[in-house]
Amino acid sequence: MNKNLKRIIALTLILSGYEAVSAIVPGGNLDITTKTVYAASYNPSDEELKTLVIKSTDGDTLNLRDGFNGDNVKLSDDKEYYVKLTDDSDGIKINAAPEDSDYIVRIFTSDKSDATGIKPGEEISLGKGNTTIYIRAYASLSDYRKAKDDKKDVRVCKEEYTINVLKTTESSDEDNNQDKIYLEKLELSKGSINFLKQRTSYDVKVAEAVDEIKITASPESEDDRVRIDGALVEKSDSYKKTVDLKSGKNEIKVKVTDEDDNQRTYTLNITRGSSSSNQDDVYLNDLTISKGDLDFSEDDTSYKVDLDEAVSKITIGAEPEDDQYLVTINDKQIKSSDDYEKEISLSKGKNTVKVVVEDEVNDKKRTYTLTINRGKVEDTENTDDSSSVKSGWVETSEGWKYNDENGEVLKNSWLFDKQANVYCYLDENGLRKTGWFKDKEKWYLLDNRGAMLTGWQEVDGKKYYLDSQSGAMKTGWYKEVVTQNNTTDSNGGTSANTETIENWYYLNSDGSMKTDWFNEDGKWYFLNTNGVMQKGWLISSTLKYYLNSDGSMATGTKTIDGKVYKFNINGVLIN
Repeated sequence: MNKNLKRIIALTLILSGYEAVSAIVPGGNLDITTKTVYAASYNPSDEELKTLVIKSTDGDTLNLRDGFNGDNVKLSDDKEYYVKLTDDSDGIKINAAPEDSDYIVRIFTSDKSDATGIKPGEEISLGKGNTTIYIRAYASLSDYRKAKDDKKDVRVCKEEYTINVLKTTESSDEDNNQDKIYLEKLELSKGSINFLKQRTSYDVKVAEAVDEIKITASPESEDDRVRIDGALVEKSDSYKKTVDLKSGKNEIKVKVTDEDDNQRTYTLNITRGSSSSNQDDVYLNDLTISKGDLDFSEDDTSYKVDLDEAVSKITIGAEPEDDQYLVTINDKQIKSSDDYEKEISLSKGKNTVKVVVEDEVNDKKRTYTLTINRGKVEDTENTDDSSSVKSGWVETSEGWKYNDENGEVLKNSWLFDKQANVYCYLDENGLRKTGWFKDKEKWYLLDNRGAMLTGWQEVDGKKYYLDSQSGAMKTGWYKEVVTQNNTTDSNGGTSANTETIENWYYLNSDGSMKTDWFNEDGKWYFLNTNGVMQKGWLISSTLKYYLNSDGSMATGTKTIDGKVYKFNINGVLIN
């Protein structure tokens, strides 16, 4: 029987029953709203959900309700539910599946056409208060992509459910010290963040090869202004801006301001480095082997498998999360027609197998490494007396080296040492460089422990400035902003005020700080013994000069504080 016809019949029976009962109730009134009655059975159609489970990030199952303070209910024909989160969890996870297994589900925290889809089971961060979440069913992954990419509207779906979530406690990373104005979306083209509008600071790691990043920052209101790295972004540009990244740490500010000048600043701390853990957000759905044990998790990229020496071949299965992804095993493509499987031969001892899944459209890639040991593995490398390969710092006969997550020595690469909170560079032998070091046309200074130095440094009696974030040596003009506290005595007592001063320095082509007179592009400047460019009146070798606001030496006739002065061609004041 047609499902809609079933519903019509059921409604007719309910109404008929109500008329019969109301006839025996005084006044003919019957309150049927005091308790919601649900059908004994729920028969979802293909696009409707057959399961809906919502848990806190701490793992507690949350009850579906018919109101925040209403009764607990079960999944039914209703398309709107309420959930209350009362513990200290940072958010929720939603698992939802349609009746027809060919359908897919995506979850959204916004009702906008360009909202970002979240897969079932992924963590959804929530701030204190009410949040409306939308669960949408699509006929297939291709159907979802058409809505997102072709129609530019993720709301075009087969079925939609609304989940109203009330979080009664604040999350630990919420920032309530700033104005109550928010971004609705903050996304990066590389790396990933778990965006929460109340959270204002994010740490992101990207690979060394990523020299720029596209940032999308959409405001909640189209009347709000958004600046990314100081530049205003518009709706016509989809609130996007591409920002260059230097090696090492990058701090990028995203500011949203409303018409009343309320403002909130989000900070992205992006580290561009060569850590082997920096991989893109593209995954395998499953990774299997025909022999041995492998406990697969999509986020874990390294596995060790021990097999008997009699096993000479093994079949590896690597099913991608998306059937549009390219999958290779040891550089050989595997296809869905082969069930994403490939048989490989094993040598005796250690075998390394690289499984790569790649999203060619979005230029994303993730590498899974299988270390398969067939029989007894001989230690053929000089790794001292260690019986097992360790990750992290390892002391060898040559000195300290760093093993990556696969147990391989990191070479010709920058490394951020989390424990020491410093950057160091590992040379072709895996040893830490010290002293001056040139990498990609930029100079760096590393101390005797190999730690990258920043700020002002003195070497052999000369001063140098190394960028506070990247550590790269500066040349040419450099501006330093200094905050100075001043105390003023008056009849009423002592008062203090803060003054901001801009000091300019000039650093030679070798990075050393310049002092005294120097000429650039036909203009003369004077830098004192501390390297600071001088402005205003200057007495040098008993002669008097005047330096303009840009530091350049005055010549000819110039009016200063309402008086006219004359200077010769050498800048000397003429009496």
